[in-house]
Amino acid sequence: MKSEKSMFSVPRAALYIRVSTEEQAVHGLSIEAQREALDAWAETAGVQVARHYIDAGISARKSAAKRPELQRLLADVEAGLIDLVVFTKLDRWFRNIAEYYKVQEILERHRVDWKTIHEDYDTSTASGRLKINIMLSVAQDEADRTSERIKAVFASKKERQEPCTGKVPTGYRIEGKKVVKDPETEAAVSCFFERFLATRSIEQARRATEARCGVLFTYYLSRLMLTKEAYCGCFEGVEGMCPAYITRAQFEEINANHRRAERRADADRVYLFAGIIYCSECGRRYGSHTNNYRVKSGEWRAGITYNCRGRYNNGDCANDVNIRETVVEDYLLQNVDAELRQFGYQLEQTASAGRPAKNFQEERTKLKKRLSRLKDLYVDAIIDLELYRKDYEALTAQLDALTIEERSVPAAVPTADRLLSIFYQGWQSAYQELGRTDKQAFWRSALDKILVHPTRQITILFRP
Repeated sequence: MKSEKSMFSVPRAALYIRVSTEEQAVHGLSIEAQREALDAWAETAGVQVARHYIDAGISARKSAAKRPELQRLLADVEAGLIDLVVFTKLDRWFRNIAEYYKVQEILERHRVDWKTIHEDYDTSTASGRLKINIMLSVAQDEADRTSERIKAVFASKKERQEPCTGKVPTGYRIEGKKVVKDPETEAAVSCFFERFLATRSIEQARRATEARCGVLFTYYLSRLMLTKEAYCGCFEGVEGMCPAYITRAQFEEINANHRRAERRADADRVYLFAGIIYCSECGRRYGSHTNNYRVKSGEWRAGITYNCRGRYNNGDCANDVNIRETVVEDYLLQNVDAELRQFGYQLEQTASAGRPAKNFQEERTKLKKRLSRLKDLYVDAIIDLELYRKDYEALTAQLDALTIEERSVPAAVPTADRLLSIFYQGWQSAYQELGRTDKQAFWRSALDKILVHPTRQITILFRP
């Protein structure tokens, strides 16, 4: 049985859309086409669209864990926000039997159904489940065959020095099936590499680029740029496929020096959360120090611990919680994604609350049309100059007032988009490869504060 809320209210439908890079290359499948079809079905069916979940450029053969929007959907399922999952065809959902049943278990546990709008399946009978198994097996086989065809297509493209996908690093764009420098970002990328080669400092290169070109690359993107072979002319493993920003020798030197710098930094003590970890009670920063602590096994280990300065320096704070750096780091790695989703929802609600009901562009167009008609009336001698001036002043005053009103409306906050660019798919794996100095810079670029409560609870506050 469905929950009481699901039984007596309009079903909340999650519309799931997926297109893989391979399918885009061979079949030209469209995300927009799937979205239009699903929206049309939802309107006809009378369901409430909870959210669109779009996995673009991701194969259905990949595990559920590697499909970020599917993970987001499942999180919303577990939060009780979804009653029904809808997709166009079964192969948009899965082409892997084992992965299908892993996700199906989650849906069944939370009493969430799924439906395709172009196919008819019944999960309540043995014959219906057998049909699903057969179709998934066929889809899996077809995916294997498609993959082989795609590999041949990509090999041919590389021989012609054409990119296999439409995704290129910052500073490049695709023009006429060739990778070229992007005029909009070329100067910023050139400046960044120029300043980094001169200073060997990512932070100095970032700030110089911001001052000179008005572009501030995130710390993580900056570090990633230093590791991309594309910037020395090697893209998708093909030398000379794109114009270089630096030489091969410079690229090798940069990466060798950067690895040595990371090892040197790790040899010294770097406190990952120094400056951003605070006491929830008195508001003071937590201090950091290295000490020995005993684990459950009884073994003593050396590590970094944070504690409230108000407690230990002044004695006027009741928060006596000492917290190990590893505990904070583990908490962030496990919970940042979920808290970022909640933070994004809050931003959306804030933006929606401040969004005006009127369409400013539509209002402006109407007023301009009235001005144009007014001019025609005067030119055709239907109205005299005095009436023309009177109406002209009134309409222009309305235009001015509309502009002032529009400017007074708070703009949508771009914070969520910035944070999503930092915590992109698979960021945890990339994070583990960072040295301690880069890990510290990574957290500072994304987090405003980490609050530690007397209950040992941790609260994450993202940077605006």
